[in-house]
Amino acid sequence: MMNQLGFPGDFVDLVMECVTTPKFSLMLNGTMHGFFKSTRGLRQGDPISPLLFVLCMEYLSRIPHKMSEHHLFQFHPRCQAFSDSTGLLANKHKSAIYCCGMPERDCARIGCLYVLIKRVTAAQCDVLVDRMISRTKIWSSRNLSYTARVHLINSVLLSLHMYWAQIFILPKQVLQNVNKVCRAFLWSGQAYSNKPSNISWDRSCCDKKYGGLGFRDVFKWNIASMGKYVWAIASKQDNVWIKWINAVYVKDGDWWTYQPKASASWYWKRICATKEMLKLVYTQAEFVAITHYSVKGVYEKIIGVKPLIHWECMVWNRLNIPKHRFICWLAVQERLQTTAKLARIGISNSATCLLCGQYDEEHSHLFFNCPYSSRCIMALKVWLNLSALSCTLLQLLRVTSHSRLTKFRKQVVYAALAAAVYFIWHSRNSSFWNSSVPTMQHVVSKIKQSVKERILYVMPKKVSRKDSLWFMSL
Repeated sequence: MMNQLGFPGDFVDLVMECVTTPKFSLMLNGTMHGFFKSTRGLRQGDPISPLLFVLCMEYLSRIPHKMSEHHLFQFHPRCQAFSDSTGLLANKHKSAIYCCGMPERDCARIGCLYVLIKRVTAAQCDVLVDRMISRTKIWSSRNLSYTARVHLINSVLLSLHMYWAQIFILPKQVLQNVNKVCRAFLWSGQAYSNKPSNISWDRSCCDKKYGGLGFRDVFKWNIASMGKYVWAIASKQDNVWIKWINAVYVKDGDWWTYQPKASASWYWKRICATKEMLKLVYTQAEFVAITHYSVKGVYEKIIGVKPLIHWECMVWNRLNIPKHRFICWLAVQERLQTTAKLARIGISNSATCLLCGQYDEEHSHLFFNCPYSSRCIMALKVWLNLSALSCTLLQLLRVTSHSRLTKFRKQVVYAALAAAVYFIWHSRNSSFWNSSVPTMQHVVSKIKQSVKERILYVMPKKVSRKDSLWFMSL
């Protein structure tokens, strides 16, 4: 199927490698036991699964279009060609048919219920929140890292919302509940939590280049998704729905200044309200000039331009170990739960650093003015042959970004700094929970080992021979 759709052969081979080689392991009493091969391809919930499903649906949509060109084409009781090609079958227990505008006798004849479209209530959308909660309850028993939770929120939870947002104008209460579930899962790993967030959810929903985690703002994404109907009317798309809208509501008037009547349906009023929101960021000429509506493009227009950050290249560096990125993201924004911060809000009785016991445990002290962390970073400077005199994390980032090092060497330095932040924070937590602090030599050894293993695993292809020899000599 992918070959016929025109995908490159190498890409098809990579996808099929993912589909045909998954293995699973069972966790018993907290330990993994053995592996067994999958016999039915990818597991539902795998991040690549919805993407492959879209390809199958594209194939399905092309079958009727192709067959409609045949002069003997008629409605067929089965879609055997699609089933034979994809292996997908309809689940009768999950399938239903809804009829609108049909006589009741016809609905009864095909065994359906006559459905009237009314205002979408929060209770009707509870199934969306329930599905998200059921997913998080399964994940809550797996002791997932922050990075894994970020990945699951983006690829699974917010994808569920994205599907609904393209069809319905969701009530405000539902969107707030979606945010609550995602926020609780991110910071506590549970579906419900009263634990305060280290960073506000609005900040987390920014793009990574603006200091966030790349989550979508569900309120603004819903507006952008429903905006495609506003654009279809404004650009006068040639389809039956647009013709019906013009005949019943707009009636050849100016759509951009149109106001719905009080007797109009609730759904139509919501579409008109979406148009008013889009008018805040678009002029009529700009909106009509859009040749192809992009939900992502309109969403970015709605959120607007925000100030860029200077530490993005370090935190989201590809050579960083994934779990190091999140801790580093918190550290550069000074949002880790240090004893000084806990003392200010009345949780801790002491603000003293748990590593040196001499000064207050502020972020600027912990990274890297503390004697313990300072010796660690000095050892890394010698290892990487760095001559920078700066000590704090942000100063080291600024000096490295403005240095004359090659791109690859900068990435190695960033990976080492991210690992240093992670292992120093890990040592601090070990002091708090276990009353023991690893030796500085042990921490430096762990940093070097983890950085080298990670870079060897994801070594970029376009690395000069000189840089490659430099790294192998470390």
